[in-house]
Formats: sequence, C-alpha cells, structure tokens
Amino acid sequence: MAKTTARVRTPGLTNRLYWAAPYVAVVLFAVTMLILVLMLQRQENAVQQNAIARDVQWAEQTMRLHMQGTEEFLTQMARDLAAGVLDRDDFQVRANQHIANNPQLINLVWVGENETVRWSAPFDTTDWLTGDPLTATQSVPYFRARDVSRVVYGEAYVNPRGEAVLEVYMPVRHGRRFLGAMVGVYSIERMVRYLVPDWFAEKYRIALIGPRGDQLAVNSSVDTLDENVSYAIALDPPGNGLNLRATAFRELGDVPRALPVALIVGLSFFVLWSLWLLRGHTVGRVRVEKERDRLFNLSLDILSIFNADGTFRRCNPAFERLMGYPAAGMPGRTLLEFVHEEDLGATVEQLRQLASGRPVSFENRMRCDSGEYKWLAWSINPVPEERLLYAVAHDVTGRKDTEEALRAESAFRRAMEESVITGLRAIDMSGCITYVNPAFCRLVGSSAEDLVGVQAPFPYWPEDKLDICQANLEMTLSGQAPPTGFEMQIVRKNGERIDTRFYLSPLIDSSGKQTGWMASVTDITEPKRVRAALESAQARFEAVLDGLDSAVFVSDPHTDEVLYANRAFMALHGFDAVGRSARKVGDPQPEQGDYRVDPRRLSPADVPVELFDGELRHALSGRWYHVREQATRWVDGRVVRMAIATDITDRRQMQAMARQQEERLQRTARLVTMGEMASTLAHELNQPLAAISNYSMGCVRRLESGEYKEADLLAAMQKASFQAERAGKIIRRIRDFVRKAEPRRSAVPLVDIVEDAVGFAEIDARKSGVVIERDISKSLPPVYADRIMIEQVVLNLVKNAIDAMGDVPEAERQLRISARQTEAVVEIAVSDRGHGIHAEDVERLFTPFYTTKAEGMGMGLNICRSIIEFHDGRLWIEPNPEGGTVFRFTLPVEIASERDARRA
Repeated sequence: MAKTTARVRTPGLTNRLYWAAPYVAVVLFAVTMLILVLMLQRQENAVQQNAIARDVQWAEQTMRLHMQGTEEFLTQMARDLAAGVLDRDDFQVRANQHIANNPQLINLVWVGENETVRWSAPFDTTDWLTGDPLTATQSVPYFRARDVSRVVYGEAYVNPRGEAVLEVYMPVRHGRRFLGAMVGVYSIERMVRYLVPDWFAEKYRIALIGPRGDQLAVNSSVDTLDENVSYAIALDPPGNGLNLRATAFRELGDVPRALPVALIVGLSFFVLWSLWLLRGHTVGRVRVEKERDRLFNLSLDILSIFNADGTFRRCNPAFERLMGYPAAGMPGRTLLEFVHEEDLGATVEQLRQLASGRPVSFENRMRCDSGEYKWLAWSINPVPEERLLYAVAHDVTGRKDTEEALRAESAFRRAMEESVITGLRAIDMSGCITYVNPAFCRLVGSSAEDLVGVQAPFPYWPEDKLDICQANLEMTLSGQAPPTGFEMQIVRKNGERIDTRFYLSPLIDSSGKQTGWMASVTDITEPKRVRAALESAQARFEAVLDGLDSAVFVSDPHTDEVLYANRAFMALHGFDAVGRSARKVGDPQPEQGDYRVDPRRLSPADVPVELFDGELRHALSGRWYHVREQATRWVDGRVVRMAIATDITDRRQMQAMARQQEERLQRTARLVTMGEMASTLAHELNQPLAAISNYSMGCVRRLESGEYKEADLLAAMQKASFQAERAGKIIRRIRDFVRKAEPRRSAVPLVDIVEDAVGFAEIDARKSGVVIERDISKSLPPVYADRIMIEQVVLNLVKNAIDAMGDVPEAERQLRISARQTEAVVEIAVSDRGHGIHAEDVERLFTPFYTTKAEGMGMGLNICRSIIEFHDGRLWIEPNPEGGTVFRFTLPVEIASERDARRA
C-alpha cells in the first residue's frame, strides 16, 4: 500500500514542479528589468563622466595657453627692461594694452630689487601703488623667482578688497644682476569667467579650488547640479594645489517608453513558451523513459552511473560484454582500480574537474577481466544536485591501433619529406599542383597552402619566361621530358630568381593507374655560379699571367714536363713549350744542386716551399734574370715546381751606373772637402817645409864659414829629416783621402779612423776656437768598414759641427766624439753645442741638395747616409740635452760581419 501511494504522489509532485515554471519566469522578468535599468544607468553615467573629463581637460588646456601667452609677454617685458629699452611710458602703454586684450588680468607690475613697487598698470589701480613693499605672502614667490631664474606662480589668496587673485612672477636679470621681477596679477573670478568658453559654462558649473579645498571662484550659483557627474584637474601652471573642477547641471529626462514594453512583451513570450514546454514534456515523458531504458540495456557502448566519489553505481550489459566483468558485481568498485597505471594521473585530473561540476571527455586504457587492456573513450556529465555521474564509454582499441600505425607511418614519411633537401612537387594529369614538400616550399619561398590546388601559370614562374615554362609543363604532361631532366629558372616570392633542374617521373597509385607527375627539383644556382666564377677566374688568371712581362711556367719535378707556360715564356722559348722538357726549352734555370730542397722528394703535405731565389745570366744573350722557383700543389693534387723569371738586365745596368755615380760623387765630395781645406793644409805643410829650409840653410852657412861641428850639423839634418817625414805623411794622407779606389771593407780600428779624420779638421778647429774631445776606448773591437769612406763621414760630421758653433761663445765651443759597443755594432756619436736644427728641417736634412748653410751644396749628409747604409749601418740625428745636435751612426764589428758571411 505504501509503495502504491509513493507511485501516485511522485507524478503529482513532478507536475507541480513543471507548472512552477511560469512563476520562475515572472521572477526572472523582474530581475531582468532591474539589472537592465542598472546597467543602462551605469553606462550613461560612464559616458557622461568621460565627456566631462575630456571637456575639463580641453578647458584646462585653453586656460594654460592663455596663461602661457601672459608668461611670454612678461618675459619680453623683462628682457626689454634688462636691456634698458623699456621706460615707464612704454611700460604703461604695453601693459594697459595687454590687460585690455586679456580681461582675466587686473594688474601688471614691476617690483624692484628692494621688494618695492616701481611701476604698475593700470595707472589708476589701488592695489599696487608705487613705493609699496611686498607682503610676506608676495615675498615668497618673488624670492623663489629670483633663485630659480624662471617664471614662478604664487599661491592664490584673497586681497584686501575681498577678491581672490593669483600672481605670476618673471625675474628680471641683467647678466648676473637681479633687477627685480615683472608681476602679473590674475583675478581668479575673471579667469573662470573669461578663460572658459560659453558653451562650456552652459553645460557645467566651473569652480577654482584652492590648495586647502576652499572654493575661490565659481561661474554659476545654480544649485541643480548632478554631483555624480563631476571632474577635477590640477591647474599647472600655476600649480601650488590649484584645481579646476567642473560639475554638470542636472537634466531631467523621461525613460524611453519602448524599453519597458519591449521587455514585457519579450517576457510574456517567454512565459507562453515555458507553458508549451511543460505540455510537450508531459506528453513525451513516458515515451522518453521507455526509450531510455531500452537504450541503456541494448547499447553497444558502456553506459554507467557513478557516485560522486567515482564508485560504480550501475552498469549496462555492454560492460560485461566488453570488459568481461559481470555488471551485477560492479556497484561499489571504483573506476580508478581498472585504469592503466600510465593513464592514472590523467584520469584523476578528469575526476577532479567532474567534482567541480564540469563535464569531461577523455580516453584511457582499462584492464579487462582477462588481464588485457582496452582503450575506452569516456564522456561523463556530472549532476551535482543528485551527486551522480552519468558516463558513456566507447571501445576505441581498434581505432587507437590504427591511429598508432598511421601515426608511425606518417611520422616516418614526414621525417623523410622534411629531411630531404630536394624539392618534391606533384601535379595531376591536368597540371594542377596536388602536393609539395617543405623543401620545395623553401625553394620557392611560398607556403603549401599557396601552392596546392593552383593551376598554371604557377606563382613561381617568371613573368618574362611564361612561354618557356608553359612549354616545359606541356612537355611534362605529354611524357616527353628527358630522363636527364631540364633546367628552368624560377622566381621566389621575394622576387629572387634561382636556377633549378627538374627531374620528372610518373605518379602511380595503388591500382597501377597514373594520376599525375612527380617532379624532384634541385637548386643549381650556386653550382652554376661557382662554375661560372671558376671559368671567369681561370680566364682572369690566364689574362693576368699572359699580361706579365715575366716568364712563368709550371713543370713536373719528376718528368721535367712543362705543364703550363704563359705568353711571355712561350715568346722566349717557343709556343710549343707546353709538353716539352723544361730544361731543354728554358734557359736560364738553376742546377739541381742549387735547390734548397729536392722537389722530387716533397709530398703534397710539405708544400708550398721555396726552392730557389736568385739571379742568373742567360748564356747566349748575356741578359740577367731574377729567377724564383717554388714547389706547390697542382690542380690534380701532385707536387709541381713553379718558376718565374724576370728580366733584370736594365735594372742591373742602372744599379751599376748608380754605384759608379755614387763613387764619383763620394770622390768629388772628398775633393771638395780638400778644396775647402786647401789653405789650411797649405799652412800645415808650410811649417815643416820652412823648418827644412831653415835647417838646410844653416848647415850650408856653417859649411861655407868652415866653423862647424859635426854634432851640430848632424842634429840639424836629423831635425830636417823629421820635418820632411812629417810633410810626407801629410801629403800621403791627403793622397789616400782623395784618390780614386774601389770600396774595400776590412777590419779597421775605430781609433785610427777617428784620429786621421780629426787630423784633417784640427786646423779648422783651432782657427775657430773649437775644442775637440775624443772618448773612444782602444778596447773596442775593430769595425768592418772601408777606412777612407768612414773617414769621409767622420770628417764631414766634424766640419758641420765646427760650422754650427760659429755663433756660439768661445767658452762653449766644445765638440765631442764618442763610441760604444751595442750588441754586434759600434755606435759613434758626434756632439756639438751649436744652434741646433729645427724640427721641420730634420726630415729634409738628408735630402739631396738641401742645406742649411749659405754656401753649402746639400750633398754631404746624403752621401754620409749612403755610405753608412752601404756598411749595413744607420745614421740619425738627436737633439743634444746640453744644447746643440748629436749625429749618431752605427758600424758592424768584425766578428758580426764574419758570422754573417758564414751564414750567407
């Protein structure tokens, strides 16, 4: 009986719930109305707030522009006042005119540096009188303007007449002197009245608010304001906490009548529709329940109901058919105990989403009663109020296996397609592109989406070669493409052109039918460029070698066969030289023993290496050639010897002539030196000759008188012989110095060279009052030099030093010759205390024909440098720290020269 009552009451309760839907609709209607009205009011308020913000910012910018104009006017007045071009009358005229054009200003004043008013405008003002001092409030911005040297605004305040004013101070400076400040006085009430446009005042009440929140001025006293639509912005300049606030006037309007009507009509339709749903639901409910039970029992997919904790509550018969577990034994068991361990984490995450009330769809592996695993695709929807989960599971094991196989196959094919660098393109029998691989997309610079499905002309065909490309396509479709492929130029998407080679093959499907043509495309731009570059380089190489005056040839060191010869070589030895023996056609050539390394024993890893570098003479023509041979690698990898022979006959002749000319020039310089010293040498020779004459005449007179002693005569004749030997030495030394001889280098003591050179110069030194000091150790090793040539250098440098000290006080005329050994050379220094050499003359001092003497030839130092360089030395100049100049040169010692000779 109780069961029957429950069955009767349940449908009645359900029907009452369905018929409660109209009441729910009415509640939703009221809530919707309230929400809609609130949303509209909020949106309207936001729009008004945005509008007033934009308007206030615009008004603030307008006021700022007007105030900046006054700042510029005050700046100009301050400049004119500082420059002294502004007097009182001019100030009155300009200030009154500016006040008339800017009604927001009530005063323009010049306050002097003593804080007293000097000038004020307009002239009838009672606020700023000439001679009035500044108040404490006014002094603060006045001194701040003086300190910062730029315009400063003071704080807004109420003057004695009860009017709120704002002052701007512009400092007046003349250089660094502070002359006072130009002051502009704004009426805050006039700022609100005149600096804000009329349309703005009609919409909003404008107020200027002080830093303490006090209202300084307002443009309207109307109280019907909408305080919700208000906006304030800081006024900068002047800053100092002054704000501009705008409040919209309240406007009352009617709510649109169509809006409530539309809402009521809409909600009425919603009520009717709800009733119709209830009727349809009541009619079809029984049918749906029957179909549901039939679907649950006969479904091939697993249908399950879970509790909120994931335990089975009910399963359909398909669960036992697919998984092997009896459906009756499943209630109370959890879903997770059948899940594969690798899918356990993902399944738990899905159950967490179900706990939050969201439906899920996922796939996992489930363990069957037989121990194997099957893939199931779950779709689970939660019903939170019932704390149940409704699930559908479909067996997708076969699909998963197929997908895995397809995925592996696809991955393998994709890896192959992406790994190849050859472009692949497939077209159908009509010429439409059906497939391109990534390499082909990279080749043409376009994506697969831009190419697949495109008919000819294709995007990568050049516009000026469409006919050629079309002919190649027709040849491909007709099956007449050559097996070796064909070349075709294509254009990339960025406009770059590249050369490619197409290889065609038929595309056959699984049934053996041809569905199109597959083309493999290779970029041959770089190979063609390299080949062209090599050909061009080869042509340039041959042109350069053929243009040389030097004879160049390459030969095999084993067979002596000439592998290559340039035009100059063939012009000398015949145009059939290539292929013949190098030693039979080429002359001169070094002998095998002259090579540093035997080229026949070199491997490719040992080259390049130099074989010979020297000068050889042609046996028949007598001409000289500079021959240089080097072992290098030939184009086929073998070791060859390359020889270059340059005709240097003219150069050797020029060198010989230059050497002869240099020798003549050196001898001429010595003769000139001797000529300059002729009178001195004559005086030097006159003394021994006069002594000889006196001694001889004395002996003659004593012999004639008969009164003589043999001892006296012997002493006189010995003295005459000594003087004769002295004169002979002077004559012999002069003769050796000026005679013509080939340079002969040998080991010479440096002390002897210096002594002989000083011997020539001592006479001039005594005449000029110059003291010559010698600081040369006898322990120095002999130098390897030509004695006469080095004497010429030392004598020239000593004479130059004597001449340089002609204007120096006699007590300071000191000439010092010193020498010291440095490693393998001896360094000689000739120091004077003369007037020195200017820096601009140092670089040109060794230039031929350049001299600082009034009567000099300008060749002495040039010859000296040539002689020193001939001796492998160096000649340079330095300033003397004690005043004057130091000439230094180096000479190799005998030991170093012998060592160098042995190395050579």
